[in-house]
This record gives sequence, structure tokens and C-alpha cells, in this order.
Amino acid sequence: MDARRRRTRRMRALIVAALLCSQLPLAVAQTTEGPALLAAFKAWQTTAAPGAEWAAALDQYRAKLVRDGRTPAAADRALRLITAYDEAELYDAVYAKTPEFNTQPNQLLVEAARSLRAGRALDVGIGMGRNALHLARAGWDVTGFDVSSVGVRHAEAAARTEKLRLKAVVAADEEFDFGTAQWDLIALIYTIEKRSIHHVRRALRPGGVVVVEAGITPDAKAAFGYAPGELLTIFDGFEIVRHEQLEGSYDWGPERIQLVRLVARKPLR
Repeated sequence: MDARRRRTRRMRALIVAALLCSQLPLAVAQTTEGPALLAAFKAWQTTAAPGAEWAAALDQYRAKLVRDGRTPAAADRALRLITAYDEAELYDAVYAKTPEFNTQPNQLLVEAARSLRAGRALDVGIGMGRNALHLARAGWDVTGFDVSSVGVRHAEAAARTEKLRLKAVVAADEEFDFGTAQWDLIALIYTIEKRSIHHVRRALRPGGVVVVEAGITPDAKAAFGYAPGELLTIFDGFEIVRHEQLEGSYDWGPERIQLVRLVARKPLR
């Protein structure tokens, strides 16, 4: 009887521990090729193209990958991952210092989420977690991904301190599985690539909402942007809840730049 009681108590303790762990932020396991591809590229560049400009070196490396047996599509994907993880080194350095950018949640996202029932949210380019943490505090079950491991660690640490539900993934958009009809809200706030946004239509659940804020090309002060009207074309068929193009404050610096803001809802059918 004593042995049985000990086993029962131990099982209860394990169950309690599992329940407690489920309330803490979780770093989602993700297979990432990017760091290895970047390391291989840099090793090749040192010997084969030491003086080449970045774009020229990438072109030469793509030709090498194809010669070595990769398909052109696979070689292109490898170059996108190399570029993404090279940018990660830049953002790692930015996030390792005292922030010189807006660390508060993006106002457009705050306003859009306020009227929504909390569900599953995806933060594309989570950075240090300012937007994901805001959503988690409001009761959302949040997942975010970013190529910056330093940024992701900041987000995880903050979520752990506040005991928030936040799943953080170190991954490029090429590596992250957006899924199908998975999310009630997807936020793309100053992402610097246009690939993720083309996953939104499939990844949102019917009735789900996408929130986008970015620069408008060709504003030289914006690191990245959309052409005027481009987001309306991308989300043709969605209910446009809000769309504006204006000069406004930029979350990543003191400048005022040409901005586009969009909130759109996926049709129920």
C-alpha cells in the first residue's frame, strides 16, 4: 500500500509539474538550415570571392550550388535563407543594445485587437516581443518567429517573467510553417520581406484578421515598403476594415515617413 501511495503521489507531482510548465512561454522546436547555409557561404566567400560585392558573391554561389546538384529553386531558397540569417546578425547587434526604437506595442495593432475576441495569434518578425507580449497580456495564445535569436530570447524572458503564454521560434519565413486556417490574427508590423504576407490568405481562419503596418516605397527613410495600393491588391476579396496611406511616426526611428496601415478580415466563406 505504501509503495502504491508513493507511486500515486509521484504521478500527481509529475502531472502538476506538466501543468505548470504549460503555462510558461515555450520555445517551439524548429529545424533551421539557415545558420549552416550562411556559415558555408561565408567559408566559400573567403576563398572563392573575397573581394566580390554581396550581390555578385550570391550570384556566384548560386551557380556553385546548381553545379553541386541543387535545383535552381533549391538554390534560390538557399540564397534567401543566407540573406535572412545575414540580416539576423545585424538585428542581434541591435537587440543586444539599449533599444533606440519604440518598445511599446504598435498602436494600430493595439486598436485592431481591442475589438477582437482573443484566439490564436501569429506575430511575424517578433523581434524583442513588444507586440506579441501585448497580445499575450490580453489573453491571446501567441506564436512569434524571427531570425534574431537575441530578440527571441528577450521575448521569452519577458514572457517567462510575466507567466504569459508565448511560443517563440528562431526561424526565417522560409522555414516557418504558417499552416492552413491556423490563426485568428496575424500581425506583420514592419516586416522587411514580402514573402510572409502571401501566406496570410491560407493561414488565417475564416473571419480571421490581418494587421499590417509598413513603409511605402519609394520613401528612402523606410527600410522596406509596399507600393501604393499594393496591400489592397494582395488582400482582394477581404473585408477592408481600415486602410490608410499617410505620413506618420515610424516605430523604428524618430523620422516621420510615408506609411501604409491595413486591417483586413478574411471572408467566412
